[in-house]
Amino acid sequence: MALKPDTSAAHGSKVTPPVSAPASGVTTPGTQVATKELTTTQLVVPHAACAAQGTNTSYNGGDGGGAGAGAAACDGSSVPENLVDEERSSSSVIVTGAENSSDVDRLPATIRPTHYDIHLGPDLETGKVAGSVAVDAVVDVATDRVVLHAKHVAIARVAVYRQGAQVAVVVGEGAVEYDGELEMATVRLPVELQPGPVQLIIGFEGVLSASMYGLYRSRYRNRAGQASEMLVTQFQAKCARMAFPCWDEPAIKAEFSLAITVPASHTTLSNMPVESATESNGGLKTVRFMRSPRMSTYLLAVVSGELEYVEAQARAGAVISGSAEEGEQRRELVPCRVYTAAADVGKVAFSLATAVRVLERLVLMFDSAYPLPKLDLVAVPELEAGGMENWGLVLFRTVRLFITAQTSLWIRQKAVYVIAHELSHQWFGNLVTMAWWDDLWLNEGFATWIGIHVTDLLYPEWRRWDHFAVEDRQAALSADSLRSSHAVQVPIKGSADIDQVFDSITYYKGCALIRMLSAHVGTDAFMAGVRAYLRAHAYASATTRDLWAALEKASGQAVAALMHSWTTRPGYPVVAVDADFARGTMRLAQSRFLHSGRAAASEDRVVWWVPLGIVGPDGVGTAAVLHERAAAVAIPPGAEWIKLNHASAGLYRVCYSRDALRRLAKAATEEPPPPRGRGLRAADAVGVLGDAVALALSGHVRTSAVLELVAPFAARAEFAVWQTLGLFLETLHATWADRCSAELLERIRGLARSLFAPLAAALGWAHRTGDGPLVERLRATAIARAAWAGDARVIEDANALFARFYAHPQEPKPFHHDFTAAVLEIAVRCGPPANHARVRDMYENSARWRLSEDHRMAALGALACAPSADCLYETLDYALSDRVLPQDLAIVMGFMVSADHRSKHVLWRWFKLNYARVVARLGDASPLLGHVVTTVVGYFSSEDLAADVDAWFRDKCTAAFDRTLPQALEFIRARAAWFDRDCDDVEQWFAGNPGV
Repeated sequence: MALKPDTSAAHGSKVTPPVSAPASGVTTPGTQVATKELTTTQLVVPHAACAAQGTNTSYNGGDGGGAGAGAAACDGSSVPENLVDEERSSSSVIVTGAENSSDVDRLPATIRPTHYDIHLGPDLETGKVAGSVAVDAVVDVATDRVVLHAKHVAIARVAVYRQGAQVAVVVGEGAVEYDGELEMATVRLPVELQPGPVQLIIGFEGVLSASMYGLYRSRYRNRAGQASEMLVTQFQAKCARMAFPCWDEPAIKAEFSLAITVPASHTTLSNMPVESATESNGGLKTVRFMRSPRMSTYLLAVVSGELEYVEAQARAGAVISGSAEEGEQRRELVPCRVYTAAADVGKVAFSLATAVRVLERLVLMFDSAYPLPKLDLVAVPELEAGGMENWGLVLFRTVRLFITAQTSLWIRQKAVYVIAHELSHQWFGNLVTMAWWDDLWLNEGFATWIGIHVTDLLYPEWRRWDHFAVEDRQAALSADSLRSSHAVQVPIKGSADIDQVFDSITYYKGCALIRMLSAHVGTDAFMAGVRAYLRAHAYASATTRDLWAALEKASGQAVAALMHSWTTRPGYPVVAVDADFARGTMRLAQSRFLHSGRAAASEDRVVWWVPLGIVGPDGVGTAAVLHERAAAVAIPPGAEWIKLNHASAGLYRVCYSRDALRRLAKAATEEPPPPRGRGLRAADAVGVLGDAVALALSGHVRTSAVLELVAPFAARAEFAVWQTLGLFLETLHATWADRCSAELLERIRGLARSLFAPLAAALGWAHRTGDGPLVERLRATAIARAAWAGDARVIEDANALFARFYAHPQEPKPFHHDFTAAVLEIAVRCGPPANHARVRDMYENSARWRLSEDHRMAALGALACAPSADCLYETLDYALSDRVLPQDLAIVMGFMVSADHRSKHVLWRWFKLNYARVVARLGDASPLLGHVVTTVVGYFSSEDLAADVDAWFRDKCTAAFDRTLPQALEFIRARAAWFDRDCDDVEQWFAGNPGV
């Protein structure tokens, strides 16, 4: 699912997991990630894992063992025999796919469905669903029971047929056993079924979910402008079982025929085109859809409501016969539509054009026709993630499709990426699906890479990979620097584990590994392997080993051996660089990087294959590889500086010796490499600065060493560099805020003010002809950061602009739309108290001020920036009410924890008092609940608060976040240790730099 995370809409920031954001210093204010959200239904049942839960436990993800340090030349990409010997000595082994079935909660391999014929009869008034499903299946092993998934579904009758003759029938609740924890139903038959084909006819009753999982209702405005409800499905990862009894595992693919009875006024959509629509009494109709190709249950989808659409044609179908002989392949046209409520149909033209461009690009990249006869995109007001890749019926939150002239640039960029991410899944995930959830990274890591890659191809001026280096890659590195991290190929033993691995490791580390590998083998060879993989496993399932095999054949390299440690072990290395420029050599040594400090020998047994990506003043990279603990490498003759990990393409940190870092700081002030100069490129500057921040947090270097980098890096003009500087200063301020003196805290803000206030003044509020997109983003960032740092001029200007905007809603906005989020936030935080009510008015009546969807969400987030505790409590109560969608609660909390260092304590007090209400609103098994929890505690930085959080949750059900809560606690303690270690160091640096 794309963007399983998505609470970024309000702030124009990307999705970063909440537990990683504050620690890495690489996320913007209000930026958080919802890792998959919500699972409650009208049949409220406590999460099964809660009944047995005692104290919290964490996933211990560290390899143990000692490390030697031999030296070897780093001169190529061959794989030495000892590359993985050391880490293979660990007893931890990752097993994927069906081979792991004996250790996990999986269905027995006795009956295999091949086709479902489903009828659903939802009642929008009562919330009940009457249903039936006819399943064509094959009995592989003789059995006298049918075991399948069912959750909040009551099976009333099961009839078994063989060759048209009924051989068994089971009626009544007593004949079916339900396992609430495993979410399985067992139907005991009066006869034993022998191997061969059978048909099962199952009658059942269910409910419309009260959450955003299963088959549920989403509120919207119909054609008459009245409040109404549409029907929506969200089946990933394990919620098809909430709508009908089924074999709800990704590898158990089947074909689907679907019919649904809905109000006659509805437009009803599914994966396939409509086959027939028959009206019946009571203003209803039954819509039947064409039979689907073979696919996983989680990709089945339906949407029904009073919807309208815009349409275009994409050249994405099969190659037209004979066209290749004419010199250019011509393809059949595929109809693409974007559906939304009638009032919003004018907001989706950009999204439709983007979908067509992306689809046509993907067809060429994969050398494979789009597999289905149509593609629909639907804007859904209530959706648990930013987007969901259902085959042929892709769903998005409204903020991702409502892109108008008033939409901020960052949200426009985000929309292109999310559309590309979701459409790439139509092949990588839908056509070929991971065999089990332990290989989820094959779906999400690859879709993230493709999404960024395609966005970069369509809009190179956006420099989307630079943004990845600043935020997404840093989020992955931050989360993976924890002892409680997990491998990319993570063992999944039960349903409760699945939702929690839709995280930054799966998405962003997965993407970074694919980027690192593709850079090493070459994009052409990499894509050739991907095409072969798709051809070999079309309409079936595959594992990581299958992808490696295809890439090995295409590239001629031992991909599986190179990547083994990267995907089967948590963590990554820091490469220490001891450069001797006089002698022209540097010594390199790798060890595991941990936020909490240097890894002990027992935690540092992995030896990673590390492509070094060495670059110098001439801008020429070398393809050296480090595949042992330590090695010596020559410095290119005449190089004044040396940089490892060119363009931040590798997934590791680099710790430079003092002289090497000093040289890099000087290079940061110079023009980039030829033909203009001999300095650092933007992506390399971001890498140096981001690594330095993380190394200070871990204790590898002093924070004063990072502060020394601020001035030379502030000489740069690139948005990515300034974004990184701002994130560092915000993180330093947030970590120091509760425990240092008011004077020192003001010195930190003063440093930020000295940087961003002049930048904001120089760039101004007016967009100038010729400004590129990154200048536009830099201007908006400078204004927001200068106000955060307390610059009086920016605050005064913003409040004056807000007053004009609020007082004259029908007049043109008195500032550029890219500044809307910053102006609203400054108005609440730094303006008169009445601005809080005014911004709430704008959120509730956004049409009056002609706010775009992203700016309406920005208004909601701005409410959390009030300086008054009373206003904050009021905002939190409001966010928990029916006036705000459940999916948006985390947006409010994300703004609150980053708005002011006092706000996070207000939030924590409120959260403890209102936890029962939060759980009732979200559900105790909801992934969104886990995201909210880690957002609430994610910015703390003291051992006392870590102990408070740990103790408070000790008697709570944490099944929905038993992986992420230990990560949050580890981050808190790492930041506490950072402050304890470097408080005096920072104070001394400011004392020695009185002019700052």
